[in-house]
Amino acid sequence: MDAALFPVIVGGMLVVVGLLIYLGWKAEQKRIAEVKAYAARRGWSYTERDDSWHESFTGSPFHSGHGRRSTKVLRGPYDGREAAVFDFVYHTTETSTDANGHSHSREESHHFNVVALSLGATTPGLSVSPEGAFGRLLGRMFNSDIELESEEFNRAFTVTADDRKFASDVLHPRMMELLLQHRDTAWRIDRGWLLTVERGTYELPDVDQRLDFADRLLDALPDFLRRQYGIPAPTQQTGGAA
Repeated sequence: MDAALFPVIVGGMLVVVGLLIYLGWKAEQKRIAEVKAYAARRGWSYTERDDSWHESFTGSPFHSGHGRRSTKVLRGPYDGREAAVFDFVYHTTETSTDANGHSHSREESHHFNVVALSLGATTPGLSVSPEGAFGRLLGRMFNSDIELESEEFNRAFTVTADDRKFASDVLHPRMMELLLQHRDTAWRIDRGWLLTVERGTYELPDVDQRLDFADRLLDALPDFLRRQYGIPAPTQQTGGAA
């Protein structure tokens, strides 16, 4: 390489890197503005970071890795219930070995987002996720997958719970019929909240759909279960859309 060209190439690379950083910053600022506008339309609060959210919940992915953060937290009322939406990220250190036997470490970021509705009371935990053949096999081997009356539902979903009776009470026939219309959606009840957790950062149009889904599930809880755990009855509102 011509020595005279080296500074030009390095300078060009620095310009490209700087441009990419700037474009990333601009995109982030645009997203923050959109999220704040969404919160304002709903009368919700916006907090840039509040780690108490992921610390409040159990299970994956909330206690994985290091450098965990909950950001772009939205909170406010939805159809008479308290709603929360946030991005969550944790980091892991990944190590690889090249052909010469040299080890290299790098930091990997793992991004998720959470949309949650409060039950208004604390109940046992419950997890419902789309079924896979391997998951079904393990569940039956270790007796962790709860089988319900509907074989179609059992084939479609894996159900785990702290209390099997609570699971069967929540997943009554009408609830199972509703869930069979959403076979790709995983959700869980965790410390008094119904959560949907997905990879990546949240998209505002998707938030509305997921809140509506969670709202319909909580509306379908049977009255005797509400009385047992002190869960408030559904409101007479017709939805929480802005």
